[in-house]
Amino acid sequence: MTTSRYALLFPGQGAQFPGMAERLHDLSPTVRDLFDAAERQTSLPLRRICFHTDRIDQARTDWNQPAVFLAGIAGWYALTEEWERRGVTNPPVCVAGHSLGHFTALVAAGALSTSDAVDLVRRRGELMHAASLTSGGAMATLVGLAEPTVAGLVREVGHDAVSVAAVNGPDQVVVSGADAAVTDVMDRALRAGAERVVRLAIALAAHSPLMAPAAERFAPLVSAAALREPRTPVLLNTTGRASRDVAEIRADLHRHMLAPVLWWRCLQTAREAGAHLLVDGGPGRTLSKVMRRDLPADAVHSLDHPRGAEALLP
Repeated sequence: MTTSRYALLFPGQGAQFPGMAERLHDLSPTVRDLFDAAERQTSLPLRRICFHTDRIDQARTDWNQPAVFLAGIAGWYALTEEWERRGVTNPPVCVAGHSLGHFTALVAAGALSTSDAVDLVRRRGELMHAASLTSGGAMATLVGLAEPTVAGLVREVGHDAVSVAAVNGPDQVVVSGADAAVTDVMDRALRAGAERVVRLAIALAAHSPLMAPAAERFAPLVSAAALREPRTPVLLNTTGRASRDVAEIRADLHRHMLAPVLWWRCLQTAREAGAHLLVDGGPGRTLSKVMRRDLPADAVHSLDHPRGAEALLP
């Protein structure tokens, strides 16, 4: 499988697994340097969290966000290192990241330095973790119901208690909010004919009003972030549109914690831009599994595949 037209995508919180990025770390001096710098910067044992911590403990938000970010950007570092070794270049048509993964995408696009992204992600994880300790919260994926139907169930329960947090496909919708309200929506979804409802292994209500305190405290960091015009268009979570405009990217980040992730719209935008292949940059194959429900098998690829880099050679 070869292509020269692809979109590079990065997952967010929930993509963690023990051993993520360990193979890349062992093979690549650049990735080892990346881990050295990030551990000094965050004072977190990121090698231990990524390589040896079990998935449940990895899910702790203030650990998870810098660890998943680092594992994702390690894949990008390793890919570009491989291309340099072969003497080729093959930039993506566009880049995107799901929620937390948006910060990884901004680095891959050149809109944000790795060091600045580590600071932002570290602080974002701390603030969201603190908000979750105060307000609790839960998230669930509903499969088999379209977004308008799920939005109707959310209205029945109450927007102040639960929200649509992400639209991952035509009938894959994530809801987020107070634990009891999420459970209520899950029950209503099953009665409405949902194929499957899955409570996410995360004690957090991301992309819901429960994150308002964290969003308020994160806003000054977004305003001060040293963003620059990306080399590659970035697909914005809150609109689904591609952008290289710094002001637009910053405005998207200001809405990021509270607004739903319009992921399916992002994927449609990527394909309309000419990306024949949607590449899951990892860690793991979380996005690949989500996308394969609604897209042809040959339209989805993962860098975690043994021939991950080779499939992207021009």
